[in-house]
Amino acid sequence: MPKSEKNFQEGCGGFFIKDVENSLSQKGMFLSSTDKKFAVINPARMCQPLGAVQALLGVKGAMPLIHGSQGCSTYMRFQLCRHFREPINISSTSMSESTVVYGGEKNLIKALDTITRQYEPELIGVTSSCLTETIGDDMDLIIRNFLKDNNDFPVIPISTPSYAGSHVEGYNHALRALVEKLVNPTSVHYSEEKSTFESSYIDNKLNNLRRDPKYVNKNYNVKINLITGLISPSDVFTIKDLLQEMELESIILTDTSQSLHSPLNGEINFLPSQGTTIAQIKDTINSRGTICLSRHADSAGVFLEKNFGVKLINIPLPVGLSATDQFVETLSAVGNKEIPENIKLERGQLLDAMVDAHAYNYKRRVAIYGEPDMVIGLTRFLSELGMHPVVVCTGTQSNIFRDEIGVMALEYGHDIHIISGGDLYDLQQKIVEEDVELLLGNSYSARIASEKNIPLIRVGFPVFDRIGAQRINITGYRAGLNFLDKVTNTIMERYYDPGIQEKI
Repeated sequence: MPKSEKNFQEGCGGFFIKDVENSLSQKGMFLSSTDKKFAVINPARMCQPLGAVQALLGVKGAMPLIHGSQGCSTYMRFQLCRHFREPINISSTSMSESTVVYGGEKNLIKALDTITRQYEPELIGVTSSCLTETIGDDMDLIIRNFLKDNNDFPVIPISTPSYAGSHVEGYNHALRALVEKLVNPTSVHYSEEKSTFESSYIDNKLNNLRRDPKYVNKNYNVKINLITGLISPSDVFTIKDLLQEMELESIILTDTSQSLHSPLNGEINFLPSQGTTIAQIKDTINSRGTICLSRHADSAGVFLEKNFGVKLINIPLPVGLSATDQFVETLSAVGNKEIPENIKLERGQLLDAMVDAHAYNYKRRVAIYGEPDMVIGLTRFLSELGMHPVVVCTGTQSNIFRDEIGVMALEYGHDIHIISGGDLYDLQQKIVEEDVELLLGNSYSARIASEKNIPLIRVGFPVFDRIGAQRINITGYRAGLNFLDKVTNTIMERYYDPGIQEKI
């Protein structure tokens, strides 16, 4: 098994799924998992190239190019446009029957030449597809041949077979490819001098970062690399706003806060006019550390740590109280900054609202479905609210997901049915079995909610049957407060409003 795949499948914090299951059984609880292998009925995931395209759309001036049939890029544009409500340009090599037989080299070279002449992008990210992976096109070799006449132009090949994995893994592969292909190994130098930044925050990993000379770099740019994972543009903006409030400079991998939520100003842009620049990606090797908010998209951080000594700190997506606490405290430690009073105020307001809403939310049975890091974050937040997540589902096969949910089951004393790598059929069956009272998920779960007469809160990707998907915000204290209101009001409207039982 490749090391990157092994890292993706490993557990967290010393907990592995068998340890969690044994601990739960000793407490008289259970941790079950769906293991249906004969078919997929309504998949709960997207394909790898779609995730890679989302990563590329966070790079200023980047053009995604799908090396595959025309239908692949059309499908990507369709899904992304109806979710983000933005015009999105994705190119294609337009593979046909003959190119499948004779290979797609001519199509790829022609597409690269056309894009560079017509659009003048700053970067082209070439993702493979199930078609080109199956016939065995050597994208690296083809791109090298193209670059013989275009030496200074960055073209990034990204292997994303659609028949394996999910959009989460495609996003992860794209980030790794961007960093690996763009950084300059000669621009970083290590020093035996002692690190210059200190903090009172006690954390073994951060303390090791300060003491180990291997990770002390004379060329520190005082910036923090931040890998957000697959979150909404509004969530990226919230995280940037928090960094600004703490007076911290950062490099976001990658920044979709404006490229996928752009203003209407009369300009027509065929390429992202905002986002992380190529210069910033190159500068990631000089940052004082990388904070990754996604255990499923940390391969770029692993690469920077292994090859350039930029320490990687993996923490959960800051959803809810405790996870946001950890994020803010980590920023304070790495950046050697005091936590501003305004952020403390927002934390106190969230805590107060949690107390106010507790009577309505206590023991409510909830199902959560979506990308693994988002589901993990929401599971913890709803548990903090006193709710009982009884079914959690992600279409991405991940032992990390199972382990972290299992740890939460132990912490909160919950019986949780985990569906990792399952489909919407599995989710629907368990929702019926577990007598779920509230469902959180994307638009593909709307039919389940309607059929079972369960209130649905839309979150994740894609959300195409409502306006404002790019503004769905769940990260940080302020967003947590708004999301708490939405959850509680949904519960109150369904189960507490006068006369509602007659309607049900």
